[in-house]
Amino acid sequence: MTPRWRKAFSRLGTVLVALVMFGGGALVLWNVFGQGEFGERCRFSIGCLSYYCLEHELQGSAQVSSGGMCTKSCDTDADCGEGTACVVLGDAARDDLPPFGKPTRACMRVRAVPSDIRR
Repeated sequence: MTPRWRKAFSRLGTVLVALVMFGGGALVLWNVFGQGEFGERCRFSIGCLSYYCLEHELQGSAQVSSGGMCTKSCDTDADCGEGTACVVLGDAARDDLPPFGKPTRACMRVRAVPSDIRR
């Protein structure tokens, strides 16, 4: 009876190692091909290559809630590109980001101020 149990445990161990390796490979593939680049839509920070999903945008000088956008840290507007600005993040916008390593400045999408609000 002992050899039969050893054989069963050996097969079980092989299956478990194969599952762990498959899971690790799937995570690597998702990390390489599944995360969004700067400017793409997101729901969670882990969905962005930079790990920064910002759910706020700039409307005039106010930071307002919006759909998520993968962002990055910046020093000047030139780091961000067209349609975005490098801004100091407010408390609500900083809360969108992961708890550690938050930048003080990040690229934020700029939304035009509606004409009826400007009056």
